[in-house]
Amino acid sequence: MAEEFKTAWHLYLAGTGILLVSLWWLMRNWGWSWFRRGFLLLLAVLLLVPGKGTQPDAPMMPALPLYIYQLVFEEEASAEVAANLVFASAGAFAVLLLWVLGAFTYARHRERRKVEE
Repeated sequence: MAEEFKTAWHLYLAGTGILLVSLWWLMRNWGWSWFRRGFLLLLAVLLLVPGKGTQPDAPMMPALPLYIYQLVFEEEASAEVAANLVFASAGAFAVLLLWVLGAFTYARHRERRKVEE
């Protein structure tokens, strides 16, 4: 990968990290911590999943900005970028659902144990 793309990736990762930390800080007083964490997880996956463009020798780029760029400046987004984005967001959403179900099951189990004691 060329040096300018490495620098661009480092800047993008730093900016995304700053965005996620600032969103976490702004949402720290929300009552539903699982929702806050899940939302940040989903946003992180959408912002950080890499994707390839239409050129085979092009370096990996973040899929969401590449998808938006292709929608704005080209006729339509390439199928590879759209598929990357859909599969990544679906995977993050599935992890979020499993996490929420596990948290609710654990909380319900803990409440039942308190009642039995």
